Amino acid sequence: MKQSQLDQLQTTAVVDQHHRADVSRLRPFISVAIPTFRRPDTIRRAMDSILSQNFSSWELVVSDDEGRDGPTWAIVAEYARTEPRIRIVENCRGRGQVENTNNAMLACAGKWIKLLHDDDWLAPGALKTFAEVSTKHPSAAFMTCAANIIEDDRMKFRLPPQGRQRISVYSSQQCLTDLYLVRTTRSLGIIPSTLLINRDVIHAGCLMRAHNSIPAGVDQLFFVDLACHGDMVAINDGLIFYDATNHPSITTTKSFDEVDQVTLAVKELNWNLIEDRKHLPCPETLLRALRVARLPSRFHQQPWRATIRDAMQILRPSVMKIASQHILTYVFAIRPRLGRLRSLRRFSF
Repeated sequence: MKQSQLDQLQTTAVVDQHHRADVSRLRPFISVAIPTFRRPDTIRRAMDSILSQNFSSWELVVSDDEGRDGPTWAIVAEYARTEPRIRIVENCRGRGQVENTNNAMLACAGKWIKLLHDDDWLAPGALKTFAEVSTKHPSAAFMTCAANIIEDDRMKFRLPPQGRQRISVYSSQQCLTDLYLVRTTRSLGIIPSTLLINRDVIHAGCLMRAHNSIPAGVDQLFFVDLACHGDMVAINDGLIFYDATNHPSITTTKSFDEVDQVTLAVKELNWNLIEDRKHLPCPETLLRALRVARLPSRFHQQPWRATIRDAMQILRPSVMKIASQHILTYVFAIRPRLGRLRSLRRFSF
């Protein structure tokens, strides 16, 4: 082969390669959306977890709520200079978690949008798993997965259940009921970082929104809104790492009473969307049962009067009924499907 022909073939190959890269950037299969605000210490960890994935049809869109003068912008710009699939956009929709998250999602070009908080990160192989499952369920409104939890002194890994169903599909009404009763979706650990959302749902207007009576419950409200748009697919595998260490967040500054008020508001909204409610407890009764369930985590952090008040709720027959039903459902239906949690002491990470 002549040198001119070889050069031409090499040039054509390079052009084709760039064309494929342009197409990939134009329409990746999965867009990872990271809303960030003043987290330069954790944003690198989140971005590195995406770069190390064994799946290539992705883009990363980082929406910075602080802007070009903040330290995070410089870090992301450094990554974007060497990786064309990374873009950084400035949030101009209005300050705060809600608008920053919406800004990130609306800037995405992929068929699926993978939300990821700037202090969480993806497990190895996560995007490939999400892509494989979404290919089998292309019409689903959204997906969620189990989360590995990072605490101050330990790491809790979700292990896939052996010999049991790993993928579950919920209709819109099944998902709304499951969210209302705090069952499988909550047991898996549904948070924004576990979500993979169909882009069509976002562009149909299902964005994160604020609500006057739910100031700190925007995540829970978003889950309910997503469930109204179609099926949910649950992947019982720890595909993300959730950083639950002690650092400031939108909920850590709220009192337990404020958290309970938000819970009630979300339950009331959820309740009104469920078509068959005849066998379900009303929101007020469900909240009383949740107060009892939350006692172990609140016992040393609230006044003793509040602890006694919450503990006394178990004497109500309606609360006792919910508690017994929840225990039976969890032990015999939910727990076997979830698989084991492996807990390791966290020395450094």
